[in-house]
Amino acid sequence: MEPLPPNIGRYVVEELVGVGGMGQIYRAHDPVLRRTVAIKLISTKLMSGADRADYIKRFRREAEAAARCAHPNIVAVYDFALHEEQPYLAMEFVSGRSLRQLLDEAPVMEVADAIAIMLQVLDALTSAHEQGVIHQDIKPGNIMLTTDQRVKVGDFGISKLMNVETTTIFSTIGTPSYMSPEQCRGDDVVDGRSDIFSAGATLYEMVAGERAFQGRNVTEVSRRIQNDSLPLLPAHVRNAAPRLQLVLERAMGKHPADRFDTGTDMADALRQVLREASPDSTRVASEARVTTVVASPRPPRDDSGGRRPQSSLDPVLLKTVEDKLRTYVGPVARVMVQTVAGRGRSAADLVAELAQSVPGEADRERFLRETSSLARIRSPAPPAGGP
Repeated sequence: MEPLPPNIGRYVVEELVGVGGMGQIYRAHDPVLRRTVAIKLISTKLMSGADRADYIKRFRREAEAAARCAHPNIVAVYDFALHEEQPYLAMEFVSGRSLRQLLDEAPVMEVADAIAIMLQVLDALTSAHEQGVIHQDIKPGNIMLTTDQRVKVGDFGISKLMNVETTTIFSTIGTPSYMSPEQCRGDDVVDGRSDIFSAGATLYEMVAGERAFQGRNVTEVSRRIQNDSLPLLPAHVRNAAPRLQLVLERAMGKHPADRFDTGTDMADALRQVLREASPDSTRVASEARVTTVVASPRPPRDDSGGRRPQSSLDPVLLKTVEDKLRTYVGPVARVMVQTVAGRGRSAADLVAELAQSVPGEADRERFLRETSSLARIRSPAPPAGGP
């Protein structure tokens, strides 16, 4: 193993954290801004002059593309330069694990957990697409999860700027099992809907425990992506979330026009899946993700000291409202929803009362907009002979 370089540019190298086909990734210290960074150093020593120039052009494009995509769910790129004539990037150092590592240990995820991750990925892609940047290699290995379960999408090194001419040798770059049909064909025009396909392929693997399109080699995988129908999700997944199969089939349409137009459209469809899914089968382990420790609340009592009767509102609706409220008030959202729902209010009354606990007028209005459709849901009629 080669010894660690003491410095790469101005950065003091501390540790080798990854080795791949593109080169090495180091953890390093920036003595000027006093922060930890990740350094991606690429070796181009074995390339010819023309190939090396193309490779450096591609690498510089990664820096330009990622720098345009300032978003909480995108790995930030700080710097691009050459070290001993080899290109490198200085990036945000993400402390956590890749989705690939998680799936290698536990191949099947809960539907709601998988969707929670994918919603953050789609937020990142939406932001990038609005800046004219296409990732072109969305896959579990390029999705990092921090210790507090925040998603960070990295490796925009093979992204392609819209309306910018680049060399065609990279037109089919991607990872075979997650590539869109147009990437497999090597089409000249690839837009954001290619990333939508890859996001769908990633989500399929997360909930099914296997890749949607498999084969003995790249050629066979590519053929199946272009021609075969999306396999059915396992029965238990379809039972837990009946609409998820339809969402994935649209996201992974063979033609871009058949897919969701934007990441926002796909995210909205996935939220609908959660609203209609079985609450037991799509449980989100929220309490394990927050840094504040909150004791499990007991059911609220009425004035006489007895237990309150359970709310007549749909449990899925209550869970959805709780998840939305949690964004603004934290883990206490669970207690608040249970308390207000225990009063037997309608969905509209529930949302209106909870909105008063959201600090800040702008956030309060946003919460009301997010729950406006829920507020129109009627409570189920009481059973015959009931109170």
